[in-house]
Amino acid sequence: MKTAKHPNDEADLPEEDSKPPAKRPRRKAAIKSEKLIAGMAEDDDDVKNSPPKRPRRKKAALKSEEPAKDDSSSAEHGGSGPVVINVDAMVNVMEFLPPRSLYNIALTCKSLREMVTTKMVVHSALIHGGHAKKTMEELYNMMKNRSIHVPSPLRLLRLANGKRCEFCVNKSVNSLYNGLNIGAFSCWDCLAKGDDPLTKAWKTSWARYWRNPVYQKILNHPRVAFRDKSKGKFLWIQDRMDAHGEKFGPIVCWEDIDAMAECADGKNATAAAKAASSVAANHASVAANYVAGRLAEANALSNIEWIDRYLTDTLGAPPVEEYSEFIEAFADITDRARRIAREKENIKRDKRVKKQENRRAATDKFLADVTALIDEPFREKAVESSSSSYKTFVTPFVEDLMGPYLRAVSSIKKNTSTELAKEINTFLRSLDELLAMNFLSDEDAFESAAKAFFVESFPNMDAVFNARSYYSSNRLDSNFRGIMKENCFFKALCYLKEYDLSPMILATEPSASLAKASNYLNESSLKRVAQRAWKKHFDFLKTEESFDSAKNTRGFQETHNYFGQVLAKLDEYSTWLDAKREAAKSEEELRVWQNTDKVRSMLQDVANGYDPRVFSYFMTHDFELTFKYQTDSSFRYEQMRLGWAQEG
Repeated sequence: MKTAKHPNDEADLPEEDSKPPAKRPRRKAAIKSEKLIAGMAEDDDDVKNSPPKRPRRKKAALKSEEPAKDDSSSAEHGGSGPVVINVDAMVNVMEFLPPRSLYNIALTCKSLREMVTTKMVVHSALIHGGHAKKTMEELYNMMKNRSIHVPSPLRLLRLANGKRCEFCVNKSVNSLYNGLNIGAFSCWDCLAKGDDPLTKAWKTSWARYWRNPVYQKILNHPRVAFRDKSKGKFLWIQDRMDAHGEKFGPIVCWEDIDAMAECADGKNATAAAKAASSVAANHASVAANYVAGRLAEANALSNIEWIDRYLTDTLGAPPVEEYSEFIEAFADITDRARRIAREKENIKRDKRVKKQENRRAATDKFLADVTALIDEPFREKAVESSSSSYKTFVTPFVEDLMGPYLRAVSSIKKNTSTELAKEINTFLRSLDELLAMNFLSDEDAFESAAKAFFVESFPNMDAVFNARSYYSSNRLDSNFRGIMKENCFFKALCYLKEYDLSPMILATEPSASLAKASNYLNESSLKRVAQRAWKKHFDFLKTEESFDSAKNTRGFQETHNYFGQVLAKLDEYSTWLDAKREAAKSEEELRVWQNTDKVRSMLQDVANGYDPRVFSYFMTHDFELTFKYQTDSSFRYEQMRLGWAQEG
């Protein structure tokens, strides 16, 4: 056995075998007097080499050699000895533990497992609630009907803490399903599927079921557990035992139904035989014995005592008294458990209300701090929000900045308000250059028209905040901020107007042309025609990154030309429709023109109808086909079908 070598052992080695000692790290030397140093030198000459010290032993070895001390003496002297707990006190402690802690402490030793009782488990589960309480409530219905084997206290404790199927141990099962009526944790696959299912369907459509009333009486017995489904009644296939050798599950299995029915039929046959023998013995009382036999048979069919006797004698069902402990424990603790559940709910509600109040107070303070730091010109509009308890800002980019902090108040730091207010002020101040519109020239036709349109649309900062995208938010979102960071001011203004600058067409179109078109088109139809013309030639604004003045001017001129062509063709179509109405003679043609305002409505349908295909068809076909397209539904559908075929 190797032992540690003492440092002084190196002094006994020969001089040639000894190695020079390793250098020690430099230390701060203490100031010593010359006299002390001289005295130490004299003492070194007289001191002999001390013997090697024994290696240090472990503390456990030292303690084992010490004599045992009395617990009373250690307690008197304030020692920290082992604490002995009384067994009765331990039982009292276990009664107040939650199911999980009770299960853990029961696994420590055999004596503690023997202390666990059914009453202790039921009280713990019902008082602490959760899945354990739900499991006890579902077990109570089965125990009240006495349809399952009585679970031991330890199995009851395992059921209270169960989280997985106890057969496949794969799928999560938080509680016993009351509709299964098996008293075990089982997933659906193990219950009715696979190679070894737990249940099997007893089909009520079988002839033996509806021909023999005994089957109905058996299945209606409270101690016969089954799961009722459309296919029939699913019964426990065979008796099973858990890993600890304890029988569990329903008492009556699938094969027991036929055996119980045969037993009932045998008793009925015995009653009939007894009636026949009594008739042969005493011919005078034939009628009385026949009636007695029939009554005995009827009594055997209507009475369920023989079913209880079969369950006890043949199937070995537990006696009724064994269920009383669980039922009484459940009934005793129910009122107290409900009261405790209400108290817990009240405590949770109070905590929730207090948390909401604290959160609301912190939110209001944070919002007030940020609002105070935002510049005055746009302070009110920037922090405009909904009136609901959860504040949603009307300005999307403010919502993106402040929303995460309002949803998680704990993430607010000391300088968060200052940083957010600085970022909001910086961005909103950059809009002054946008509203100045110095990037648009007054000499170019398109740019001057666009400048006049934008100045009218956004005369101040409030108008920018009022550019709505939806009823609850405006257009100042992250996309707008990205466009502004790239200094694409014209695209930013177009984004605020949703890339629809069609009012510029109406503002720059000759008034004579608009006045003539107003005879057969209303204001909304004119706006719709202008939108169609604008979208046809300026759809590139959404994807165009740079501002191309020449391209915009050319597109503006083409849009005006197209708008004029549409108005001219609508005017020609109006004249053609008037002539068509005057030339109508047949009854069918006159029926089309019954409405005096038919011409105007047809023109409105072309310009601003609910079906945009009418306008496209009008621009690509002659008037005769357009008229037929508008008045003949079958022809319209045929043309639409051809168009779909061409697109496909």
